[in-house]
Amino acid sequence: MKAKYQVYKDVSGKFRFRLRAINNKIVAVSQAYESKKGCINGIESVQKNCKSSIEDKTIEGKRIPNPKYEIFADTSFHFRFNLIASNGEIILSSQGYTSKYGCIIGIEAVKKSCDVDIEDLTFQQKVETIIQSVEEQCVGNDETGILLLEPPNVVESGSLVNFEGWLINSKTGKGIANAPIDIWENDRSFKGDKVLVSGITDNEGAFNISWKAIQQDWWDDTVELYAKFSGLGNCRAVRSANYRIEVLWYAKPKT
Repeated sequence: MKAKYQVYKDVSGKFRFRLRAINNKIVAVSQAYESKKGCINGIESVQKNCKSSIEDKTIEGKRIPNPKYEIFADTSFHFRFNLIASNGEIILSSQGYTSKYGCIIGIEAVKKSCDVDIEDLTFQQKVETIIQSVEEQCVGNDETGILLLEPPNVVESGSLVNFEGWLINSKTGKGIANAPIDIWENDRSFKGDKVLVSGITDNEGAFNISWKAIQQDWWDDTVELYAKFSGLGNCRAVRSANYRIEVLWYAKPKT
């Protein structure tokens, strides 16, 4: 595998990033950030300062100005390093190493990773949270119900169409929150049905998903649509009734 920076959420919900080396080991971890943007900025700061010089605080010697790597020994007598920006802020902290040599190898790994890719793990973490949340709202393979309010019959190409509706647990009558909803086109050709746009229900099980209207086939200006919940855990899959929308590629004359 390639070395990469990974953006993720910690147990407190804060954003952090870590450098994972080509051997899949974590070299260093950042401080906590309130926003993903701040976390990305932190990675950019590491990349900007990654070629900095090394100051070994475990021995007597000349101290150098920031930015720099600082090697130090922790209370467990392990060697660690911090990458310090020009403003004195610690922007990256290493794991503990049993030897100073290992610590220096860790620094070299950072220096070789100035332009590696960034992997955003927060999306997958969000998906896992959604799945767990939905699964907890149904027990015993509960049936679900979905209602899609009738959309407009005719729209202009390029205009926004809002698909509104609700997803409920048919057994309890309560809305299912944080559930993924897909708006599908019922394609009767050999291509098969396809997802046009997706969204997530709110805390009451309602959804409002916007779609930029566009013709799906050059020979047909109508689109047959339905909403679908694909099922999660004990919540069974369900789809709505079909609705047909005519998508005009020209502006409809005003009357």
